[in-house]
Amino acid sequence: MAFLASFLALSVGGIITSGYLVWKHYWKKSAGKKQPLVCPLNHDCGVVTESRWSHLFYVRNEVLGLLFYVGMLVAGLGMAFLSDYAGLLRLAIRISASLGLLFSLFLVFVQAKIIKDYCFYCLISAVITLLLWVNGFFV
Repeated sequence: MAFLASFLALSVGGIITSGYLVWKHYWKKSAGKKQPLVCPLNHDCGVVTESRWSHLFYVRNEVLGLLFYVGMLVAGLGMAFLSDYAGLLRLAIRISASLGLLFSLFLVFVQAKIIKDYCFYCLISAVITLLLWVNGFFV
């Protein structure tokens, strides 16, 4: 049960991280207050979040991340309350977390080797995805 609790907490952390990026991109932009992301790593997060790698099939990566983390939260809550479907949900969590981890690793590679700049929030999201993946095998 401890792994399920940490899985849910990580999912909420991912929702907060990616939700912040979605909010900064869409709502702050539409309000006419184009403010740069504050990056604690002393890098320009905007270089990464506005690069040509910032979307997949016209959907921004932070939106994909938000959908991923909401899906993980729903699956985790399903495991807590729908014990009849626990096996199927466990499999879905493992497959989804594995695909999310592969995508996160690809994006970290892109930051390091192609863009040559880092986004603090993107790295936090990658760490959360890694921890969800590890946690997914103990849920």
